[in-house]
Amino acid sequence: MITSSTFHTKNKNPSVLSAMVFVLSMLMLSAVHAESRDGEVVLIAARGSGIEAMQLRDIRRVYLGFKSADNKSVKSPVLNVQSKALYDEFLKNTMHLTEGSYKRKLVKRMFRQGSGEILEVKSLEELNNHLKNNIGDISFIETDSIEDMENVEVIQVLW
Repeated sequence: MITSSTFHTKNKNPSVLSAMVFVLSMLMLSAVHAESRDGEVVLIAARGSGIEAMQLRDIRRVYLGFKSADNKSVKSPVLNVQSKALYDEFLKNTMHLTEGSYKRKLVKRMFRQGSGEILEVKSLEELNNHLKNNIGDISFIETDSIEDMENVEVIQVLW
């Protein structure tokens, strides 16, 4: 036997319901706001490199070992692997690839066209030193980490 019941609001206090709706909406808004603040990632280069904002297509080309079509100042990319989550998000959001498929594309490119390997750095200090010594190289970093870096400039916000 199937029974159905209805929710009666006569017995409920309207102020309690409105308070519950208010609290839930505030929780949802704070979660959305926190997510949009924390996930910002930018493309960086050494200060004075003269690199301008690039199209996403061109960033993909550079990180696959090709020369930049739009920006001749870009010499080579650097993979920031200090945070596995950031690295995976970069591959997903920018390259539209998983780590395995990205590495396969790089190996394929190296064997077919003879391009060099893309440098991976494991710390912010190492990334900062590399960018200072190799003007024209680019990398990606979370906006929270920019304060720890010296002599770098933001080229553009990736996401």
